[in-house]
Amino acid sequence: MRNAFLFLLILCIGCRKEPEPLPAKALLLLPRNNEICADGLIISNSRSQILFKWEASKNTDSYTLSIKNLENGQLSTHNTDKTQLTIELDRKSAYSWFISSKNTKIAKEISSDLWKFYNPAPAQTSFSPFPAELIAPRYAETIPLTQEKVTLRWSATDPDGDIDSYDIYLGNSNVPPLFRSGLKQPVLADLQLDRNKTYYWKVNTRDSKGNRSNSDVYVFKLD
Repeated sequence: MRNAFLFLLILCIGCRKEPEPLPAKALLLLPRNNEICADGLIISNSRSQILFKWEASKNTDSYTLSIKNLENGQLSTHNTDKTQLTIELDRKSAYSWFISSKNTKIAKEISSDLWKFYNPAPAQTSFSPFPAELIAPRYAETIPLTQEKVTLRWSATDPDGDIDSYDIYLGNSNVPPLFRSGLKQPVLADLQLDRNKTYYWKVNTRDSKGNRSNSDVYVFKLD
C-alpha cells in the first residue's frame, strides 16, 4: 500500500506542468529615440502617418502600442499581434511611446523602454526640447529625517541638441511657483526645506532659440 502511494505521488509530481514563461520586453526600432521623425507619410499640413516598429519578443502573443502626445498629455493605445503599426498623428508635436508585450495564458504583460520623438510641421527648422524626466525625488517619495537636505535631479533632451537652461518650480501647492531660474545643469543640490510638509515640483526646459517645454509635476514629502 505504501509503495502504491509513493508511486502515485511520483507520478503526480512528474505530470506537474511547468509554469507559463513571462513575456519578454520588446526592443523598439522606429521611430528612433530622441529624433525628428521626418519620414512619415504626410496627410495634411497638420497630420501625418508614422510607422512604429519593434522586434518580436519571446513568449508573447499580442502587443499594445501606447503613444502619448507630450504637448497636451493625450494618450492612445493600439492592440495588435504584429510587430509594426502605422498611426496617424498631429504634426508639430513631441511624443513618447512604448510597447507592452502580453501573454494571455497567464494575463501578464511586460513594458518596453520609453522612447520619444518629434513629428515636425511643414518646413519646421526649430524644435522644442522634450519635456524633462524627473529622476529624484521619485514621485510620492517620502524623505526621512535622516536626510537633512534635498537634491532635485532630472534629465532632458532636445531634437536640436541646443538646451540652454532650466527653470525650477517648487512649492507646497500643486501649481508650484518659480523657485530658481537659469540653471545650466540638470541638478539642484542641497536644498534646506521645511519638514513635515508636502512639496510639488516641475522643470521648464529652454533651448537657445527660446523654445520651452514643461515636465510633469511630481510630489514628495518630508518627514
